[in-house]
Amino acid sequence: MHTIFNGQLIEDFDATIPATDKGYFFDFAVYDSTKVIQGKSFFPEFHIERLLNFAAQLEIIHPFSQKEVENWLDALIEKNELTDAYVRFLLVGDPAGKPEKAKLFISSVTGITYYPNKFYSEGIKTITYQGERCFPTAKTTDLLLGFLAKREATRSGAEEALLVDNNGFIREGSSSNFFAIRGKELIVPPDKKNLLGITKKILLEIAEEKFDIVKADIPRTKIASYDEVFITSTLRNVMPIRQINDVAFENGFEKTKMLAAMFKKYYTKHTLKN
Repeated sequence: MHTIFNGQLIEDFDATIPATDKGYFFDFAVYDSTKVIQGKSFFPEFHIERLLNFAAQLEIIHPFSQKEVENWLDALIEKNELTDAYVRFLLVGDPAGKPEKAKLFISSVTGITYYPNKFYSEGIKTITYQGERCFPTAKTTDLLLGFLAKREATRSGAEEALLVDNNGFIREGSSSNFFAIRGKELIVPPDKKNLLGITKKILLEIAEEKFDIVKADIPRTKIASYDEVFITSTLRNVMPIRQINDVAFENGFEKTKMLAAMFKKYYTKHTLKN
């Protein structure tokens, strides 16, 4: 298998970063991930634009343009003959600000994870975990919080951990966006407090015809007052939650499933049939 490094195809085992690299050591790096289904990448223009926006937030200076990164992704898919795969972009900056020393890797890291159908029909169990990411609107390589949260979820027999900030508000999952539904309101945490996931971005656009979009804090202590709750991510799509800690949601997830169907229709129209 091959990796793209700064526009060049190299063997996977040559895609390395020295332990002495200061950008890597200081987590002066951002990443994004997308999936390839039936040989087609999942909204690559959104993911790559977001990656470069992450870099701008951290003031990572680099010479890469969106169009050339899109072309490099296409080259990787063709060279590795990818059909169903998970692809990661990793952009490591130079702390001294020299753009020529920035490193961009594009790699196929795993196959696609397909979750059991019961997760979508019956919902998943989640727990809450205290902590908030340092840069909530960017994907950086400071991933320890998410790892610890997900490990605790696994130990508790849960599928995801929901991160709760110092004020007691649920911001996001360890690797997902979080939503709540109350009546005709679709509620998401404020933009500055969490990541704009690509699935979330699309869902908020298509949900406007059915819901009033509300961006507001979601208190952990009042979670039982919502009708339905769910998470989204590139790999999970739209996944209902049946339990948060000891609070259960037993209403059939009718509205969440409707949103999931709307998202699937949009995704099929704009990606798989192109």
